[in-house]
Amino acid sequence: MSSDGSADPDLGPSSPVAPTGRGALALVVATNLLPLAGVVAFDWRVGELLALYWIEVAVMVLAYSGAALFAERPIDLEDRSFYVVGYSEDTELDEERWGTDPEPIHLVSWLPPVYRRNVGVVVRSLGVFAFLAFPLFGVGWDALSYLTPTVALATLGVCGAQVAEVRREFFAERAYEERSPYMVVEAAQRVVFFYLAVGMLTVVPVTLGIFAIEAALAPGLIDRLAEAFGAGAVLVPYLLPIALAKATVEWSRRRAFREDDPDGIATWFTGEDPRREWKKEEESAGDG
Repeated sequence: MSSDGSADPDLGPSSPVAPTGRGALALVVATNLLPLAGVVAFDWRVGELLALYWIEVAVMVLAYSGAALFAERPIDLEDRSFYVVGYSEDTELDEERWGTDPEPIHLVSWLPPVYRRNVGVVVRSLGVFAFLAFPLFGVGWDALSYLTPTVALATLGVCGAQVAEVRREFFAERAYEERSPYMVVEAAQRVVFFYLAVGMLTVVPVTLGIFAIEAALAPGLIDRLAEAFGAGAVLVPYLLPIALAKATVEWSRRRAFREDDPDGIATWFTGEDPRREWKKEEESAGDG
């Protein structure tokens, strides 16, 4: 209700869900948990779901690497807490390349120019695929069995979604003019690092928890679950952290894009921009 007692039109049933409101958060979480219900209730193959997760991350890295070619600003490695693949605090940048105005290369009229000096950054960033390929070593050629028509169709949707995300984030508002190629590939690699951290921190506790519950409270629980819901249901405790991590990434990136100064875990996906700190200092000085 508004102050005059009338109904508040912003709270009406036809009001859209706020992009960063609780309703949007619930929708993001539910969307990412839905595939787990499919594994249990509809006998979806866990391998196909994991393949789709892997493809989505790989496509994201490629999409951001491509977007980095259009970034105009030079690289600034000072006072960073996170370094992408191929860079460290001891990396010395070529002053001739990064200390002068770049030469634009116009590919087509409907795209902004690319810059030759950004190619090296992109090539180094693709080293992250070494981390992405690691889970495939234990599967080998069997991984190809999960590339079903369903996964292929979903992959097309993933590719379209990632292209739309990059277009919205970097091209629609001309953000490429305000970012360096390093900052662009950093956005993707922070996501990869987050997924790796979640995976390493959850696999062992989940395994120990399952066996502890079965041994102490419900002997034979794993076998009964496999018989009732299929073998894939046994793997749901491992998939749950992945699904929640994916929801966290989507929600945090949405907040990082829409909010000038996000807090919480969204700050991790905001990335480090030295000019952002300068802006804060200027605003503080202006307020003083």
